Amino acid sequence: MASPLHTLNEADEAPAGPGVFILSDADLTTHYFIEACQTLRIGIGKVLRGERGSRGGSLKRDFAEHLGITESRVPKYIKDHCVVRWQQLDEGASPLAHFAIAVLKPVLNE
Repeated sequence: MASPLHTLNEADEAPAGPGVFILSDADLTTHYFIEACQTLRIGIGKVLRGERGSRGGSLKRDFAEHLGITESRVPKYIKDHCVVRWQQLDEGASPLAHFAIAVLKPVLNE
């Protein structure tokens, strides 16, 4: 996805419509999480809180385990070191997310 990069502090600028987002480190060498969601603004907000969107589970726990830090430090790490890109799509968000996961192999997608 060639959409602009946004910090997680800019998550409230995400569209209120459906689409796909990618959470990556700021230098785009590691992709952490990709998800299709019904409301991008809500989906990205859930990631900021360490939740796994529609599938449930603890993204915060998985992030902490991957990075070797405590769960309490994950939200700050995400805010300080990660960026998000999104693509608003009325249709086809799920297939695009599956394709992006297959190609980019984000470390926290199951």
